[in-house]
Amino acid sequence: MTNLNDVYERAARHVGYANGKRYRARANSLFKGVYFKGASVLEIGCGAGAWAIWAALQGAAKSVGIEPEAKGSTNGTLDLFRKNVKVLGLERQIEAHACTLQDFAANASAGTQFDIVVMYAVINHLDEEAVVMLDRDERMVERFLGILRPLRQITRTGGTVVVSDCARSNFWPDLGMTSPFAKSIEWFKHQNPPVWIRVFERAGFRNAIWYWSPIYPFGKLSTNSFVQYLTRSHFVLRMNAV
Repeated sequence: MTNLNDVYERAARHVGYANGKRYRARANSLFKGVYFKGASVLEIGCGAGAWAIWAALQGAAKSVGIEPEAKGSTNGTLDLFRKNVKVLGLERQIEAHACTLQDFAANASAGTQFDIVVMYAVINHLDEEAVVMLDRDERMVERFLGILRPLRQITRTGGTVVVSDCARSNFWPDLGMTSPFAKSIEWFKHQNPPVWIRVFERAGFRNAIWYWSPIYPFGKLSTNSFVQYLTRSHFVLRMNAV
């Protein structure tokens, strides 16, 4: 019998986590109360496929990862995802597609809907120009809704969308300094959870729950606003399609 912990260890290394314990810790923080057994799952901006693969390991009936890698690109991210799926023996459960969310939704076959949608560190990249102004420009809100409304159409009523990203408010950029905890983050291209909630509600999602992501290995000690403001300002937001 295959040891599930061994499976997590193998998967973790393939999707960019140092070990299975870290992989499970991140998954547990993302998916509290989310059940994958028999579900159809979509991971948007899947990269190496961490959460499409996690969903399959948790018993998802179908798991789809999409990554907008241009045809002929040398990036190789989607190839890595497909390789990971094959190495882990998950070909029957997981599909990989090189496309944007907009193209995927527009070309989805009639009746295609997902029970769970995951957007990990990707929501701001769907339209970076619009994201900068989402909190104060109605034109940019409408532009972003042009992405989220098609998402609502392929999310089953009652289905769950899980969004995880950095909030805009953080100690270091507020002082005009580079954060020692997240040196590459362009904070102005992010938004705080209440802004995302308002936009998602206009796209047809409700019942928002959000919380700060724990910093490994400190767990709950790192999930208060003060610690997050000083470090990564990383949150998880869950909403339901209505």
